[in-house]
Amino acid sequence: MSDNVVKFRRIEKQPEPPVKKPRGPLPGWVPFVALVAIAVAIYFIRQAGLLGGA
Repeated sequence: MSDNVVKFRRIEKQPEPPVKKPRGPLPGWVPFVALVAIAVAIYFIRQAGLLGGA
């Protein structure tokens, strides 16, 4: 009777790819510091009168 039984092999799952960090090698505070530095630079350039404006 066991000759009529069809044996199925379990499907092997592919290993999941490694999860990448969303920000890369930079720490999380670097973009914030860059924005603050750009804002301060623009402020000092405007105070010096190099950018024009009122």
